[in-house]
Amino acid sequence: MSRNSRRYRREAEAAAAAANDPADFEKRSGEEQLTVLEALIEEARTSTYEAINSHHRDFLSIRLHGQDPLDEVATLNDKYGLVQSTIDPSAHKSIERLDAVGRALRAIVRLAKIHANLKDIDDQILHGDVAVAASSIAEIGEFLSELEDDSPLLVDAQAVDLLQMQYLKKRSALKAELDYLMTEMYQINDAGSSVVEMVVSYCVMSNYDDVPYENPVMLGDLFFALTNLDLYRDKMDLLADALIYRWFIPLLRNPNESLAVSKVKLFATINIGAYTASANNRSNGNEAGVTQSHCALVRDKWSTVLDFIRDEMFHDVSIDEDHTVVYEYLGSKLWTALCPLLHESLLVPLVPADIDAIGDTQHMVPLLELEERWLELGLIADDQLSIKDSIRVLLQTYVSKRRRDLLTTVASILATDDANTVVVGGNGPVTDMLCDYAPSSGGKKGSSAKGGKGALASTGFDEDCDSSLAFPRCSISVHAQTLVEFARETIGFTASSDEEAKTAALYFHAVRDAFALYRCLMPCQWSAALLADPKRAFVMYNDCEFICHHLSTLGFRYQEKWPHVLRASATFVDVIAAYRTLSKACLSPLLTRLRTQIAQALGPSEWLQPRWLSSMIGSGDTLDRCYEACEAQLALACGIIGQVAHVGAAHLPRSMYLRVLGLLADVAVGHVSRRFEEIGSASDSTARALVRLATPVAALEDWFRSSTLNFTSLSDGAAHRGSLISKYCKEWDSFQIQISRLDKMASHISTIN
Repeated sequence: MSRNSRRYRREAEAAAAAANDPADFEKRSGEEQLTVLEALIEEARTSTYEAINSHHRDFLSIRLHGQDPLDEVATLNDKYGLVQSTIDPSAHKSIERLDAVGRALRAIVRLAKIHANLKDIDDQILHGDVAVAASSIAEIGEFLSELEDDSPLLVDAQAVDLLQMQYLKKRSALKAELDYLMTEMYQINDAGSSVVEMVVSYCVMSNYDDVPYENPVMLGDLFFALTNLDLYRDKMDLLADALIYRWFIPLLRNPNESLAVSKVKLFATINIGAYTASANNRSNGNEAGVTQSHCALVRDKWSTVLDFIRDEMFHDVSIDEDHTVVYEYLGSKLWTALCPLLHESLLVPLVPADIDAIGDTQHMVPLLELEERWLELGLIADDQLSIKDSIRVLLQTYVSKRRRDLLTTVASILATDDANTVVVGGNGPVTDMLCDYAPSSGGKKGSSAKGGKGALASTGFDEDCDSSLAFPRCSISVHAQTLVEFARETIGFTASSDEEAKTAALYFHAVRDAFALYRCLMPCQWSAALLADPKRAFVMYNDCEFICHHLSTLGFRYQEKWPHVLRASATFVDVIAAYRTLSKACLSPLLTRLRTQIAQALGPSEWLQPRWLSSMIGSGDTLDRCYEACEAQLALACGIIGQVAHVGAAHLPRSMYLRVLGLLADVAVGHVSRRFEEIGSASDSTARALVRLATPVAALEDWFRSSTLNFTSLSDGAAHRGSLISKYCKEWDSFQIQISRLDKMASHISTIN
């Protein structure tokens, strides 16, 4: 045996002797006591590790160390306290040694307690002591979190990992046992039938394998274990969902549904739908009477369910002392989900349609009593009385109801597949406040012209001027007309007193929401038609411009209707930008598609290739063969333009109609103009043939002339026709130059001959 081994054995034997003889330990000096305590701590550390490895390591055929080290470690705390009182506080080295010994001792105590708790958990679960097992699991978790902060020199990392693994296993086993107990104590039976039943067992006598518990598990034990393991939220969420969707909501929809509660010594039962309610039991009064009786029935049936929750689901449980957190969490979960339903299904229908009758709240008493019942049972707190708060501000509730009804009406109208249009602006049937003003009158009202036409018609070509405040004549959808009428009528409900500022603000936001609904619903509803149907796209564009026109002046027109605090901020001008963007988004894809379609109508042949037409000059046979095909292609392209122009002339404002027509005509006119420009010289017959070939393109000018005739006299139309097509069709002047050149070429050659 080596010298060091013999020395260690002697120190261990001396420490053991000192430990066994408390009197001898007390007689020693402070330094000697500290040395002995260090040796005892090392011995306790070794025995603790051996106990941990023997009990918790897997795949061991025998237990290497069956002694519980907790008692041994507990005696060291007394000796540590004795050493603390013996050591001189001025001896710094001894104090440092004592602190190190204290940290090591605390780590060993935690390890020993964790080992002792883990060793007993299986028996505790088997005997039904789930509350004790949950306390042990919670304590182990705290000890393990404290050990994570200790230095690796104080504890063995492998031992801690082994305890951590065992802790997770024991916690999982206890959680599985609690899941079983939860299903046994709260059994919900529906079996796919109309009858739903909940059976609440006050205690459970045996485990999953039908092994009887030594101590039956009570409801209080279950709640205590769930709270200690912080699992009560998930379990209460499941119970709350079952109660909401199988009892509260069915009774809210049909309070005549049968509800029965039965109790015996060991369990209680509540079922719904066991007996079919007769239709004769329903009230046969007016709508207000039915709603009030409905509310009273809901109050009575819900009160029965609430009493069952308090008295049976928490049977023999002290709510005020032991399990307040669980009970309040369940109540808050139920109220958070059910309160909006109460507000929507009961409170709002009870709000009178006549604003003068909102002071009578007698028919809302059942709702207040129901909310008070929740408060009496402790399921909600004083700051959660939302029904009482809503009734206290019943005027705002009335406005909110009115706002919701109005928006629902607007949404239902906008969602209809109604393609009807109405003519507005100019001399249309729907006039605007600013339509009575003409630019030429200096901002004053214009006098009516002959034949009953307004001042706008007498302005003639000046109607296209951007300085006009009148909305141009065009077609809009019934949806847009309804939206604007809704905005006017809703704003008309507002009062002019400062006391109704909140009411006016709600109406104001209702109008803004209605305009937002249009932007959300209409583009989605007509997404396919906007790309394929010119009429739909044109009308949608007009709708946006019509709405923008009213948004720019809506706040100003009804400024006197708003309370004083809203007059400076109640405006709709900020919404205009979104509608401008929407108008462009509705029209641009269609115009892009039409321009592509016109280019494709000209044919994928050589007609679109540069220098092709000039190369045909001189080869008459080839030109004659291609003439008919080219003429058909030009006729098809111009026909597309004509169809769109026909629709646009019937629906678009004049300025936008001319812009759209010029944008589409540019495609065909530009192609023909560029091909003619490439021709240097040609015979008279070729020149005349080329002029005839361009006849469909030249006929596009008639669409500009017909537009002008809608707003001016016949004599003025001829004067403005050329300037209009030149203004809106950029390629028209170049096309006219080429046609004039070909005409001169044909006439010059004919004169020579």
